[in-house]
Amino acid sequence: MSKIFPIRQIPTASGTVPGASPTLQQPKVDFREVLRLVQSSAVSADGAQSIDFGGRSERLMRDVIARYGFDRLPATYAELYGLFEYCDSLDAASGMGMRPKDQLREWQEASFVVWRKKKPELMPAIELYCAEDIEGLRSLHEREDTLTALGRRFLECEE
Repeated sequence: MSKIFPIRQIPTASGTVPGASPTLQQPKVDFREVLRLVQSSAVSADGAQSIDFGGRSERLMRDVIARYGFDRLPATYAELYGLFEYCDSLDAASGMGMRPKDQLREWQEASFVVWRKKKPELMPAIELYCAEDIEGLRSLHEREDTLTALGRRFLECEE
């Protein structure tokens, strides 16, 4: 199975992405603040280990989950990495933060064709995210327990 990698934004000389909304830029997480919790028994897969966020990372992660319509922090490394792949997919499909606002509609129309073929199961979330319907996205994630499913899929891909 292929991994989805983020599309790198090309900043201008001033360091900003032309026409991109500053509120839609993906925040960086300081992974030094993501702590592995020591468990009393052996864990079958590295990604299954629990994580905890501290300091600035917790605030950043809370912003990320709110922006993408989740109601809880990732509980394991697998959920964390699955979440970031998922968020990268939503961003790539939407073009938000990568394309000027006046080009988003054209970008999204073209990307919907690709995503319907590549990962049709993501289309409900992509459509809600592109419509900026975060409440609808939150409802979808809650109904489908998306964060747990992302963690499971990540572990299956790692095996």
